[in-house]
Amino acid sequence: MRLGTVIGRVTMTLQEPIYKGGRVLLVQPLGRADIAALSNAKLQTQTVPKLANVSTLVAYDQLGADIGHIVGFTEGAEATAPFTADAPVDAYIACIVDQIDYHPPKS
Repeated sequence: MRLGTVIGRVTMTLQEPIYKGGRVLLVQPLGRADIAALSNAKLQTQTVPKLANVSTLVAYDQLGADIGHIVGFTEGAEATAPFTADAPVDAYIACIVDQIDYHPPKS
């Protein structure tokens, strides 16, 4: 599992029936420095976060995450595990993070 920030929503006019009950969100993965900066901060904000120069993921969400939330997500075959049938999903939001307590090792 990796951590990321929800930076947007995807609107679909048509959808696969397997997507019912959830929605698709854009997630920007967090790096070690981002996680350290968020340590012990209040994470549940509704502001649009600053965009970094990293690839953005499209992730399926059934938890109600929104823009600005820090989420834990899985990718690949593990992302399809919550579905009972084949699902065209690359990433799945598995949790909404309330707090991070991380202190990077000193080098």
